[in-house]
Amino acid sequence: MICRKCGCMLESGTRICPFCGESATLAASPVSEGLPELVLLKDLAPVPATRKETLVELRRLAPYFEELDDKYATLADLWLKSACWQQPSKVRWIIGGFLLALLLYLLVGIHLPAMAAWIFVALWGVISYFGYSRSASHYASCLRQNERAIRDIENTIRRHYNEAKDCFLPLDYTAPSVLRELIAGLDSGMIASFEDYRINN
Repeated sequence: MICRKCGCMLESGTRICPFCGESATLAASPVSEGLPELVLLKDLAPVPATRKETLVELRRLAPYFEELDDKYATLADLWLKSACWQQPSKVRWIIGGFLLALLLYLLVGIHLPAMAAWIFVALWGVISYFGYSRSASHYASCLRQNERAIRDIENTIRRHYNEAKDCFLPLDYTAPSVLRELIAGLDSGMIASFEDYRINN
């Protein structure tokens, strides 16, 4: 059995691919936190028997998947954006709140009576708490929007993929850059067959 998304070999009866998490059955895919359901992928067509037939099929499929070149690029950018985001740090907000409260205290509070030291502590607490809360809320909101955008593009690509006639390529091999590399390798003889390429990648 072969995963329809990443092309890894799966044991018979496997329900979820351990490499990419794709559902290996036609059961409904899970919906996480209000995201639209992930479109299920159709079964793969048989791999062409010869290198020449494989090249013919790849050249037939390449223009079809080129139509979504911008979608693949946008999806890669969104994945990178999601990977680069970091959750707000409480420690940084405590240190930042301390420094900002100290600055305000030195500008204003130092001219007040000794009891004004409590103003510094209160400012520190307010700045740290509300700054962190606002930052965490903004982070969660942006992350949800990014996940929704990723899911929408993934589903667009999956629907396009499911409409491809006699497609033997797993989804992860349909990105135009991968197809160009595969065609060039088979054409030059550096890649003996699609199976060899899949095993080595």
